[in-house]
Amino acid sequence: MLAQVRSSQVETVGIYRGEECLAVAYFGRHGWRRREFALSIAPEAAPHMRKLVRIAQLTLFAMAETHLIVANVHPANLAGQRMAALVGFRAARLKQPGVWVLRKERHGQSVEPRQGGGQGR
Repeated sequence: MLAQVRSSQVETVGIYRGEECLAVAYFGRHGWRRREFALSIAPEAAPHMRKLVRIAQLTLFAMAETHLIVANVHPANLAGQRMAALVGFRAARLKQPGVWVLRKERHGQSVEPRQGGGQGR
């Protein structure tokens, strides 16, 4: 189940399994196009990580059609870096460490429509 709360600058989505909150996602507004993504995950969510990654991918790739999605992952947070990479974020090449940008790619292939009528090459 998803539960959603909105304010003028931050949108919060809770992901529940029954009565138990497994994760809370935060989307902060930075200007007209940029959204910052943050995620809090309960330890009890460990057996459900594949599902949480898929929910994040579906949600964030849809948002990325019209917004730049970024996340701040502390350089020492290796679990956070793994989770960000699984979802589709890549570390940005900036002076400020820890900034990750969502790339609209899945398994190394662009999600942009292909030219040529879909013929295998």
